[in-house]
Amino acid sequence: MLGKKSKKDSKIIANMLSEVKKISPAKINLYLEIINKRSDGYHNLESLMSFCDFGDVISVKKSNVFQLDIVGQFSKNLISKDNIIVETIEKLQDFFDREFKVYVKLTKNLPISSGMAGGSSNAATLIRAIIDLYKLKIEKERINELLISIGSDVPFCFFGKTALVQGKGEKVNFFSKGIPEFFVLLANPRQQISTKKIFERLEIKSVKRKMNSLDYSSDENFVQHIKNRKNDLEIPAIKQCKKISYLLDFFNSHTDCLFSRMTGSGATCFAVFQTNKKLINAEKILREKFKNYWIQKTKIVNEI
Repeated sequence: MLGKKSKKDSKIIANMLSEVKKISPAKINLYLEIINKRSDGYHNLESLMSFCDFGDVISVKKSNVFQLDIVGQFSKNLISKDNIIVETIEKLQDFFDREFKVYVKLTKNLPISSGMAGGSSNAATLIRAIIDLYKLKIEKERINELLISIGSDVPFCFFGKTALVQGKGEKVNFFSKGIPEFFVLLANPRQQISTKKIFERLEIKSVKRKMNSLDYSSDENFVQHIKNRKNDLEIPAIKQCKKISYLLDFFNSHTDCLFSRMTGSGATCFAVFQTNKKLINAEKILREKFKNYWIQKTKIVNEI
C-alpha cells in the first residue's frame, strides 16, 4: 500500500529529478459486439478499437513521496484516493517489488464514465510513463498479466495501436496497416452510465459471429464494412439515457457524417467525417443545438 505523506511532504515535494509527460488519449470503438458470457462472469467480445488525438494528460516526476493532483475540466468529479492512478501505482509496486515515489499530475479533459476508456487510458499511460522514467525492462508476457488485472481495456491502451480486440480484452491483434484516419466529432450529454447495469440488461443473441477481412481498397469499402457492424451495448445504454438515441439520430439526419455510433458503454457518441470542413460544420450545428453537452472535435490516430 502507499505510505501516508506528512503535512511537510504535502507542502513541498522535493528532489524532482526528471519528468515524463504523455497524452492519455480517448478510445473509440468503431464497433463492439458481444459474443457470449464467460464462466468467470466476464463477456467475450470483438471490437475494432482506435484512438483520438485528444484526451487527458499525465505528467510524472520523481519525488520523495507519492502525490496525485487532479486538475482540468472534469477534475471535480474524481476523488484522488479512489482514482485508478492510485490502484495502478500500488499494483506496479507489487509487480516490481519496489516503491515508486512520484508526483503525478492528471489533467482530466474527458468526461467520467463516458465510454472512452478514460480510466484505462490513464492507467496504461501512467505505466508507460513509469517505465520510461525509471528505464524499466519487462517482457511482454509479464506486462500483459499486470495490464489485464487493472482493467479489460488497459492492454489495448498500453500498446497504443489500432487493433481488433477479442476475449475479455486481453487478445489484442494489431493491424499491419492502419485504418483511415477520419475526422471525428465526440459528444456527451454529461450523463454517467452504469456499465454494470448495461451488462445486466444485455440480451445476447446466439448468433455465430466472425470478423471479416477489412477491405482497404477504398475508404468507401472500409466505411461500409464498419456500418455493417454495431455496438451491442447501445440498446441497454439507451434504456439508461435516451439522449444517446436522440444524439445518434441527430448526427445522421443533420450532419454530413459517414456514420455515427456510441463508443464503449456510453454515453459518448461519435460521428465520423471525410473532411475537416464537414467536421467543423457539424460541430457548429451541434453546439447550437446541444448547448449543455460536452462536444469535442478530433480525429482518429492509428498509433500514439
